Amino acid sequence: MNEVFNALTSLSPGHDAELIEGYRRYESVLADLLTPQQMEAYAAYLLRSGSVRVFDEMTPDELADLSVQEDVIATTIMADDMAAMENRRVAALLIQRGEQAVSPDLAASSEIG
Repeated sequence: MNEVFNALTSLSPGHDAELIEGYRRYESVLADLLTPQQMEAYAAYLLRSGSVRVFDEMTPDELADLSVQEDVIATTIMADDMAAMENRRVAALLIQRGEQAVSPDLAASSEIG
């Protein structure tokens, strides 16, 4: 049941406690929202894309490029305040650690400020 956590650690292993805790919190919130099959699909998406996307920062064209199952997952995450917050938190933690390539949606805004 650690598919998402394992996918996140393969993208950016990070050994600090705050990042690992962020991964665990995000997976825990998702486990309450998504089916086991959706969790597997999301983990596969993370690995295939090589990034943690902040779904509510994606353009309509980027969202349209998602598969039907990925779109359902993204919509579910965006519709849940806690899941959306944890999605953004993981991306922000990655940016803080210099992982802009793994967190492209927040990378541009971090370069501005």
